[in-house]
Amino acid sequence: MATLSHIDEAYCRRLLEEMVSIPSIVGEEKELAEYVASELEALGLRPELQVVEGDRPNVIALWDSGKPGRMLMLNGHLDTVPICEGWSTDPFKPVVKGDRLYGLGALDMKGGLACLLTALKAIVDSQPDIAGSIAYTAVVGEEAYSKGAKALLKTPVARANAVIIGEPYSGYGSGAIPLGITGKILYNIVVKGKAAHAFRPEEGINAIEEAAHIIANLHRLKLREHPKFGRGNLCTLKIEGGYKVYSVVVPDRCRFEVNRLLVPGETVSSAIEDMRRLVESLGLRAEVEIGTKPPRYEPFEMSPDEPIVKAFTEAFREVHGREPEFQYSKSITDANVFTGEGGIPSVHYGPGGGGAHQADEYLILSTLRPTVEVYLRTILKYLGGGSGG
Repeated sequence: MATLSHIDEAYCRRLLEEMVSIPSIVGEEKELAEYVASELEALGLRPELQVVEGDRPNVIALWDSGKPGRMLMLNGHLDTVPICEGWSTDPFKPVVKGDRLYGLGALDMKGGLACLLTALKAIVDSQPDIAGSIAYTAVVGEEAYSKGAKALLKTPVARANAVIIGEPYSGYGSGAIPLGITGKILYNIVVKGKAAHAFRPEEGINAIEEAAHIIANLHRLKLREHPKFGRGNLCTLKIEGGYKVYSVVVPDRCRFEVNRLLVPGETVSSAIEDMRRLVESLGLRAEVEIGTKPPRYEPFEMSPDEPIVKAFTEAFREVHGREPEFQYSKSITDANVFTGEGGIPSVHYGPGGGGAHQADEYLILSTLRPTVEVYLRTILKYLGGGSGG
C-alpha cells in the first residue's frame, strides 16, 4: 500500500508531546481544541469549532475524496480527568523513560488523537484512490456527560456510516475490542417523610431510615440476564438528608443516587419500573419519588459482520499477525452516544500504555506506528481503496 509510506512518525510523536503539554481537564478543553484545529488547517482542511457550551468547542473537519461513497468518522476526546495525587513527574510535561511517555492524557486519549490525525495526514498527502469522505472529530466531555458526542449528532457527521474511536483498546486481553457496551442510568430517588420532634420519633416518618430500607434491599432489584453481557450491576453513589443546622427533628426528606448499568433489552423506563416494584414491595410509610438524572447512556451490541468491524479485523491481522479479540464490555464510552443513540457502528482501538485515570499515566511509544498503520489499512479497506493508491 503506497499510502503506508506516507506515515510520518515524527509528526505523530510531535503531536503527542504537544497535546500532553496543553492542559485539557474536562471543562477546560478550548486551548487543545484550537491546537487540533490549527493542525487540521495545516493539512489544508477547513476545521469548524462547534461550541458545545461556554468555552468548550468540538473540532470537526472533513476530507472528501471527490467520489460518492461512505463517510468514516475518526473520533477522539479532548478532555482528561483531573490531576490526582501521587504523580512523580509534572502531569503536563511529557517525560520519556525508555519506551514510555508519561503525562496526563497521554494514553487516555491524546495518543489516539495523534494517531488518528497522523493517519489522516497520510491520506491527505497520498490522495489514495478511495471513495467517500473522512470526518475527523475531537470532542469535549467524554470523561463527564458526553456532551460533545451528543452535540456531534446534531451535525452532518451524524450521517457517518461508521466511526473509529481512538480509545486505548489494544485488541487483546483486557483490551479486547468491544462489540457491545453496557448503558447506564443514574437513579435519583427522593424519600419524603414527616417531621416530628426527635424525642418522639413515632410521631414522624424518618426519611433517612426509609431510604436506608430501600438501599438495604437493592440486591432484590430485578436485573435482566443477557447472553453476552450477563447482568448489569448497581452502586449507591450518594445519600443526603437530615438537618443542615443541628436540630433535634425527625428528617422529613432524604435523597440518594444509584448508578445502574443496563444491558441491551433494558431501557430507562423499564429500569424505573423495576425500582418502582421494589419500593412498592417494601411497605414503606414515606412517599418515594423515583426518577433519573444525567448522565444517561444507551447500551448497544453489534454484529462482527459489520463492514467496519470486518475491515478493522483484516487490518489488525495484517499488522499484528493475529486476530483481534472481542468482548462485550461493562463500561461507558462515547460509542454509547454514536452507536447506542446514533446507530453508527463503532470500533475502539488505540495505542497502548497504562495508568489511565491514575498517577503516572503513560503511553508506550512503540505502539504509535502500528496503531496508525491499522487505522490506515482500515480506512483504505472500508472506503474501498484496496491497493491504497
